[in-house]
Amino acid sequence: MKIQIDLENIFCDENGNPEESIDESIRRQVVARLTDDYRKRLFNRFDEKLAAIIQAQIKEALQSHMPSLVDDIMNAEYTPVDSYGRSMAPTNFKRAIIKEISSELKYAPKTYQSEQNAFTTAVKGVVAEQLNAFKKEFTAQIDDTFKAQALAFAVQKLQERLGLPK
Repeated sequence: MKIQIDLENIFCDENGNPEESIDESIRRQVVARLTDDYRKRLFNRFDEKLAAIIQAQIKEALQSHMPSLVDDIMNAEYTPVDSYGRSMAPTNFKRAIIKEISSELKYAPKTYQSEQNAFTTAVKGVVAEQLNAFKKEFTAQIDDTFKAQALAFAVQKLQERLGLPK
């Protein structure tokens, strides 16, 4: 702990009168400083406890009222305004969410993937995955068929050239 003594006030009492002794002045300043520090710590602790109690009370009140608040928010009517300040048709939050989700559920490919909506990106991902699976299966079938046909053709040509019976 750090204690500072103001030398300007060392010979004066709290009213500025020079009637105080050095011992009384030091004692007064030490007591004033300790009292001030203790008061600050006490008020800080009080503020922390009060904030904790208020937060707990707010949380408890919200838990009991939250379902009705969410319903009220979702069904509250409001009038949207466009970027030019023109009023649009009145709606509520639930209808606005449904409208935005519906507009996002359209397949709309763009030049850049970052411009595409989530639905388009998901559809392209599923299609690419299915095409890769089909490509692997098709390539395997073609490779087997090609090998069998190539061997049959080679055997036939060798038989013809060597004059071997079939």
